[in-house]
Amino acid sequence: MTIPENVTITRIDAAVLEGTRPRIIGRNSHIDVHGRVASDPVVRLHTDQGVTGWGWSRATADDAEFLAGKRLHEVFDAAHGTADDYLAFDFPLWDLAGRVLGRPVHGMLGDGGGNPVPVYDGTIYIDEVDAGTGRDDGLAPMLSAVRMGLDAGYHAFKVKVGRGFKWMENRAGMRRDIDVLYAIRDLIGPDMKLLIDANNGYTPAEARQVMREAGECGIYWFEEPFREDMYESVALRSFIREGGWDTLVADGEGSEAQDAEFTGIVRAGGIDVVQFDMRQYTLTRWMRYMTVIAETGALTAPHNFGSHLSGFYIPQFARGTAHFTTGETDIMTMPGVAADGYALVDGMRTVPDTPGFGLELDDAAFETARRERGGWMVESG
Repeated sequence: MTIPENVTITRIDAAVLEGTRPRIIGRNSHIDVHGRVASDPVVRLHTDQGVTGWGWSRATADDAEFLAGKRLHEVFDAAHGTADDYLAFDFPLWDLAGRVLGRPVHGMLGDGGGNPVPVYDGTIYIDEVDAGTGRDDGLAPMLSAVRMGLDAGYHAFKVKVGRGFKWMENRAGMRRDIDVLYAIRDLIGPDMKLLIDANNGYTPAEARQVMREAGECGIYWFEEPFREDMYESVALRSFIREGGWDTLVADGEGSEAQDAEFTGIVRAGGIDVVQFDMRQYTLTRWMRYMTVIAETGALTAPHNFGSHLSGFYIPQFARGTAHFTTGETDIMTMPGVAADGYALVDGMRTVPDTPGFGLELDDAAFETARRERGGWMVESG
């Protein structure tokens, strides 16, 4: 695949799109209520050939001045992705390149994965504790959240734990964490995946306690049990294996800027599943990192929360590459974004063969968002 040399980026505009979740999302171990509304900053790239690409981007108008007027082949290579100086535009450039070439992103990545792609409901937060009043509604809110995911077609659920770090007395928080896991396992049955995420809210000793008391729940992975540490990460993974559990250790969100140091833990056997955030790390850098994944035998599961669009970028990545396990979904609707080729059936997301990311953006909705939420436009020349 070769990018044609006659495609020039002539205009760049930006807006912030808003998405709405079906319910208010509660806390994790560190952060208060996440709410019902989330936003995706997006950029559109217009060309002199009439082809437009768009996608998630935090690029500024000053960044756009640097890109406007460039030829696409100068800033993007189909075999290697976006040039380093233009990574702020990574997702719009992948989308534009795919549309110019008439290829889906997963095809540009090599079609090394399967279709459909396993995904999970990543919205099972700590919903039962009101930090302001101290009211505790018990297990019911957590089970209600899982039922919503079941009704939507999910067969895998990531559950936030670590209540004792901030929201409950330590022992009571640990007890509730364990009770929640058993209650959710009883609700979803033995065959669906149950994942847990402490957001670094446990000590290493507490993480081992969770495994001792809830390991028989069949935990698929234990995400961010504590802050990454070479010795403690390797020790926890060894403890899990010695205990006879199949649970994987997952980590990497927040380590995007220190990927070399994090890779040392992966190579030492302390991390099974690498989770750099898809937006923050970029698709291009993920593609480069796949050499480490292949060398170590680790799995990939890029992090996504707070984004509607990233919930589609990750399945494209999964279908395009090998060593993927399951993809995170922050369930929401976003007016103006059409994702007709992505269906959720029995916990699996279909990935379309349409060019780029296969997502369509309504022009009127984009223009409204640009006017109302501080968007901008830059033209070449």
